[in-house]
Amino acid sequence: MIGLELMENLLGLPALGLRSRWFRPSSTTPKMLNLCSNGVRGSTLLLRPTTLVRPHSASIASDLSEGSLVNNPALSRGAASTPTTLTKVPVCRSAEKKNNSNSTIDFLKKIGLDDSQVEKIVNSYPSLPRCDVEKTLIPKIRVLQDFGICGSELISVIASNPSLLWRLSSKNLLAKLDFLKSILGSVENARNAVKKGQRLLYVSLTDILQPNLELLKSYGISDERLQKLLVKDPWSLCYNPERVQESLVGVEQVLGIPRESGMFFQGYKAMVSLGKRDLELKFELFKRYGWSESDVLVMVKRSPQCLCISEAKLKTGMDFFVNKLGYEIGFLAERAALLAFSMEKRILPRHAIMQVLQEKELLRRNPSIYSVMCATESRFLEAYVLPFKDNLPELYEAYAGGKKSVDSSVQKEKGKQ
Repeated sequence: MIGLELMENLLGLPALGLRSRWFRPSSTTPKMLNLCSNGVRGSTLLLRPTTLVRPHSASIASDLSEGSLVNNPALSRGAASTPTTLTKVPVCRSAEKKNNSNSTIDFLKKIGLDDSQVEKIVNSYPSLPRCDVEKTLIPKIRVLQDFGICGSELISVIASNPSLLWRLSSKNLLAKLDFLKSILGSVENARNAVKKGQRLLYVSLTDILQPNLELLKSYGISDERLQKLLVKDPWSLCYNPERVQESLVGVEQVLGIPRESGMFFQGYKAMVSLGKRDLELKFELFKRYGWSESDVLVMVKRSPQCLCISEAKLKTGMDFFVNKLGYEIGFLAERAALLAFSMEKRILPRHAIMQVLQEKELLRRNPSIYSVMCATESRFLEAYVLPFKDNLPELYEAYAGGKKSVDSSVQKEKGKQ
């Protein structure tokens, strides 16, 4: 490429500001200077007065504030800033791409995304910075904002799933949101479903969502339950209808859970997430740890979601409840929820608290381990932590402070005995 300094010296036009990023080629100029690799084409250079036009995104971004887009003529195609009479010289295509990339990044930051979020998005979707801000990004942001997804919610949705900025057209995005609103009964419910399961925005309405909803209704699942499913576990409706049909049949025929059972819904979610092959592997996994098929089926009918626990989680639970505490597998099969709880966040801290209270003889009765572990956090605190705050301040502080040092506090209490 011929250097800009050389061109200025040859033309004697240092005042034209060739480095300016605001210049654009004009179709009205009969013959113009080509600054790219082939040098100057032609011997005649026509210079005409023209207007200085800003890139659309520069004016658009200035009108954006967190959670709102205001009506502005600059948002319409072809808008320009106040004309300024200058001579126009075209720039290279590579420079235009660079300016467009900067405009896209500036736009994302103006919405409210921080530098780390923008960097992550650009690294994940390298083509995104080259998109047209006015044509591609702004219409989708408007759709989301009109739907009530604004401010921090907008930032969260885009940061967690930036592909919606380029995978969906604004028209398609609006159709998906309107469909969810009609099914869920309110904008708020639809907004929550989108935040929880953004995959809903990408699956086909006619080929996936609508057929799956009809299948679940045919098995007696009420509209109210379906609404809860869409809000809390929307992913379970995003599989192809053939898999959904197989899963519904499998809940009854393989897991032995009748459709009238309150666990049928949970069984469906486990079946559809695993699939036939993975379900067989799960049965084999439990058998390797000493479970009989009847034990597994007892567990499934009571807590079908336990089929989805990982091998590492199963191994940890078996080591603690069976090997350390001495419970039988049959006991766990009937109380399989114990295997689903977090060992670090719930099982170990609560067990440590109960162990100290029993050794100090501060309990008037010995509750079952199942009731202790299944209690809500507030219930556990009220029953087993707060009443002993004065007697065991260190234990209370350890548990209330995030349950990070319960084991060390237990050791201190034992040392005082």
